[in-house]
Parts: sequence; structure tokens; C-alpha cells
Amino acid sequence: MASARPSRGANEISPEGPFLDGGPSSPRIFDVLSRLSRIAAPCAVIALTACAGGGEAQRRDLDSIRSEVAALRQQNDALSRRVDSLGQRLETLSGRAAQPPPPAPVAASPAEPAAPLVPADLAVVHVSPPRAQRAAPPLPTAVQIAEPDPDGMEALAQPTGREIAAEAEGELTAARRKAGVGRARALEAFVTRYPRHPSADNALVEAARDYAEAGRTQAGCELAARVPKDYPAGDAVSAANEIVARCERSRP
Repeated sequence: MASARPSRGANEISPEGPFLDGGPSSPRIFDVLSRLSRIAAPCAVIALTACAGGGEAQRRDLDSIRSEVAALRQQNDALSRRVDSLGQRLETLSGRAAQPPPPAPVAASPAEPAAPLVPADLAVVHVSPPRAQRAAPPLPTAVQIAEPDPDGMEALAQPTGREIAAEAEGELTAARRKAGVGRARALEAFVTRYPRHPSADNALVEAARDYAEAGRTQAGCELAARVPKDYPAGDAVSAANEIVARCERSRP
């Protein structure tokens, strides 16, 4: 005889799990699965509709929360600025309260009587009025007009060093353009007029050569002999000595 299975209440769950009986087979699970196919599609539609509607509501709630948070942050910033302002005012008032009170004005002491301008023991002497002063002697204000000194005017009229140098260069160039005895005389005149010119010794040597080429050997020798005496540091001394040596050898 088969043993009878103990009965369970409607709400009691089987120890093997929901919808399962404690036997080798579970006839309740097949009944549930057979009915599940009829209600699966409507349940899926309802779940999707709920999910879609729930997501839009959550976004609206999230936006509302964000707006409230932003408003709270603005209020918090305003309160922070107000607290800082009140703190600064409090520090200012505390600093003023901590300062010592200003000292009380000192009462001015009564002024001492001024000393008399004239001491009491000073004798007063009456002085007679001064005599009338004599007028100062008149001073000569006329200026005698005199003619300027001729020597001074001549010195002022003389050309400057730059003008003299330019004039000397022009005369030397003109003398060298000549030929023969005329060239020698022009160079000799140049040396006579400008004895301190840097080319004076060279001009004497050139004039001595021109005289020698023209047959006036004695005049050339005299000019060449002047170069070592008048310009011992000049660069034309060696050329002048050669001319003087030739003159000495040509003498009988």
C-alpha cells in the first residue's frame, strides 16, 4: 500500500522550490509553463511600457533635482559672501574698539608776559638828524669813437690755416705743370713763399734737376745744397746729396 503524501497549505512553499513537488516528477511546473506562453507577450509589452515611462519620469526628476541643487549652491554662495562681509565689518569694529582713546587735550598754560623791547636801565639819547649828503660826482658816460688799428684789421683779414694750405697746394700744382727753367723758377718761388710746407724739400730737389737739365748746373747745385741745411729731417735729403755729389765730381 502506497504511503500517503502529507498535504501542504495553499501558501506553503515546497522544500524543493516553488512549483515543485517532492517526487521524481513535478506535474505543477508543466501546468505553469503551459499557461506562461499565453501571458508572456502581454507581460513583455507592459514591462517595456513601464520601463519607457519610468525613464522619462526619472529624467524629469533628475532635472528637477539638479535645478534645486543649483539654486541651493547659489544661495550658499550668497550666504558665504554675506558672512565674509559681516566678518570684515566685525574685524573693523573690533580693531576700532581695541584702539586706545585719544589723549585728552592739555590745557594751555597762561602766556608769560612779553619782555619789554627796551630794557628799563637803558638810557635814551636823542640823536640830531643827519646832515644832508653830498651828491656823487658825475661819471663820464661818453665813449670816444676811434678808428680801428690797421695792424689788427690786417691780422683779421689774413686767411686761415686751411685757406693757406689750399692756396699752397694750388700753387705747387700749377708750378709742376710748367717745364724747363720756368718750372724751376716757379718751384723755387713756391719754397720761398711757403718754406714750412711738407713738400718744400721735394720742390727744391725738383727745381735743382730742372736747372741741371737746362744747363744751369751751378743754380741746381746751390738749390740741392739747401735741402740738407734747411730740411735735415726731410725725405728728399738723399736725392739732394746725390745731386751735390755729381756737382762736386763735375768740377775741374
